[in-house]
Amino acid sequence: MQQIFTSKNLTVNYLIDRIDMGILGLPELQRPFVWKDSKVRDLFDSMMRGYPIGYLMLWECPGFENKRTIGAERHDCNMVREVIIDGQQRLTSLYAVMKGRAIIGSDYKEKLITISYNPLKNKFEVGYQATKKDPEWIYNISDIFTSSSSYKFVNDFIKNLEHYRKSKTEILTNDEKDIISENISLIFNLKNYILPIFDIDSNADEESVSDIFVRVNSGGVPLKQNDFILTLLSIYWDEGRKKIEQFSKGSTLFVRGKVTPYNQITEIYAQDIIRVLMAYAFYRARLKYGYKLLRGADFDKKGAIDVNLRNERFDILKDKLDDVISVHNWHEFLKSIMNAGYLSGDLILSKNAIYYTYALYLIAKYKFCASNNENMHLTSLWFYYASLVSFYAGSFESTAENQLNSIKEISTFEEYRDFILSRVNERLTNDYFNITLVGSNGLDVSGRGNNAWNAYVAALNILNANVLFSKSHLLMSKMFDPGADGNRKSLEKHHLFPKAYLKGLGYTDGKINRMANYAFIDWKDNMEILDQSPAVYYPIICKDRNPEDIIKMEEENALPHGWENMSYEEFLKERCKLMSAKIKQAVEVLKNNI
Repeated sequence: MQQIFTSKNLTVNYLIDRIDMGILGLPELQRPFVWKDSKVRDLFDSMMRGYPIGYLMLWECPGFENKRTIGAERHDCNMVREVIIDGQQRLTSLYAVMKGRAIIGSDYKEKLITISYNPLKNKFEVGYQATKKDPEWIYNISDIFTSSSSYKFVNDFIKNLEHYRKSKTEILTNDEKDIISENISLIFNLKNYILPIFDIDSNADEESVSDIFVRVNSGGVPLKQNDFILTLLSIYWDEGRKKIEQFSKGSTLFVRGKVTPYNQITEIYAQDIIRVLMAYAFYRARLKYGYKLLRGADFDKKGAIDVNLRNERFDILKDKLDDVISVHNWHEFLKSIMNAGYLSGDLILSKNAIYYTYALYLIAKYKFCASNNENMHLTSLWFYYASLVSFYAGSFESTAENQLNSIKEISTFEEYRDFILSRVNERLTNDYFNITLVGSNGLDVSGRGNNAWNAYVAALNILNANVLFSKSHLLMSKMFDPGADGNRKSLEKHHLFPKAYLKGLGYTDGKINRMANYAFIDWKDNMEILDQSPAVYYPIICKDRNPEDIIKMEEENALPHGWENMSYEEFLKERCKLMSAKIKQAVEVLKNNI
């Protein structure tokens, strides 16, 4: 078979100049810039040590329209003639630092990459306040590359450092000056670092290049199946990919007076939309099959590619995408999550739960013609259940696909409703609430929180509980509103048996930080609580409250009556039971609304 590439060597400076002119860019099938600044730091450290940093793969494609420039600024030419098939993250990093230019990150926002360098120690760091203030450091090495003269830059740095040393009655030795001069010159000369290049033949067709892209990116920074699906969209339906990316970008930007996908629950990424789309349009959760499906694989003929099948499936995709990225559908669905008590993204550990539940919401609406009210309440129950039991964790693709296969065979909303209820009832038995949830697989663990704890908090929101110890009977759900208390979190977790008190009794952090020992309280009240036993501080808090109010407050927040006088071990055991009962009560409320 004829080789469709040639190899050559090019300098970094030549490549980043072509980026700056707008001649070298990216195909739309590339992912956004996702490297952390620490990885960019390591890249420059490797180059400084003379280590290889890999090869680049480029494709000259004058007729290929699906391409874009690198960076946030306008370029001189802005006519991309050649695109990076492999090596985007490395070359974008080099361009951003050596040219001192902003790039667009995975959150669609502009960002500058600041890498600091200590020429005496020959050490790189991600720029931060300490390297900015310390004259021993060059805060931003972009200043070296963009300086008109490396000689002048070296002299200015040495003069500044000499002045700083003198202020400390220290001297900068001639040997140190030589080291500084040599290392800064080496940094400047990284522009001449040689990179091996593989050039794809300009006559190679787009599908072949797409296949190359998928294969070469199977290693290194591993691409996932959703990236491959986005590759296919770039080739066969670029408009669809752009719609997905615009919807995703809209979730990160608040625009006053305009309804956008922006919300307080989650930021949307293109891969999230791909998951919803494949589940909703094709009842597929295993994305590797979704990729094959969109390529036109005929599963009855061992995956042979059929162009007609591919076209049919893209027609389905085009028909369903508008439902998925409908701002109205998205916000109506989010009401279901909030109706389930999950008023903040902080309470949701699995984004998969959000997006697979959104797919079910769309299936119920368009396949089973569920009314808005029916769909909201059924979706709320399912999301609460899925979050509580970690339904979309572990081997979630297999779990979700089995669920979708069952739903695919259902024909009416009544059957769908019964399917959801049967799955919830099958798992959430009395034994689940009385044994599983109160044990080490549920609430009887230490840590900052898990799905059981988050379900408990959501339950308090569903049940309209007041904030513990609040003197104004403030609903806890109100404390999740944005901006409720300026820059400080209005709601804080508090150890009911204080940490210092328990340490004095010999307890370790693992036991002290049991979830049953936590409660959300208003931070103003938290300031008044001392590190003493509950038997001491609780009567002080309750001094102006009548007995009925105290009992109501305890009941709402799963506190056993007389808890302040219990042993710590007894308290944990009893409170786990009451917290589990709150979760069960919330589930019953959600079921009764259906």
